[in-house]
Amino acid sequence: MDWAWGFRGWLDKAVGGVGLRRGRRHPDEIHTGEALDFWRVEAVEKNRLLRLRAEMKLPGKAWLQFESAPAPEDETKTLFTVTAYFAPYGLFGFLYWYAMWPFHKPLFDGLARRLVSRAEVLGHAY
Repeated sequence: MDWAWGFRGWLDKAVGGVGLRRGRRHPDEIHTGEALDFWRVEAVEKNRLLRLRAEMKLPGKAWLQFESAPAPEDETKTLFTVTAYFAPYGLFGFLYWYAMWPFHKPLFDGLARRLVSRAEVLGHAY
């Protein structure tokens, strides 16, 4: 759903936000404090955690977190989790979060599936 991401960036820019102005500095490395699209890298733990803080215009504060850990039932597999956090500003922020849920749910699920698929392909390349 790259078109949706592009639209969100355009919409953010239209209301005075940062938009999709920034890309990666390095294709394989990312560091705390770097800008990534309309996100700021807040935490990185190699092969374990990536937390992004939204810098787009929102009625609240938002984070997107990716975690990987050995699967509890089978240590040869990896448990991959994508979590969206939102701290709303007042009633409007609360309503925004729940109004966006029907759009965010398939978007984040698809993002997780795509990342897992790419990781599997890269894993077989080595």
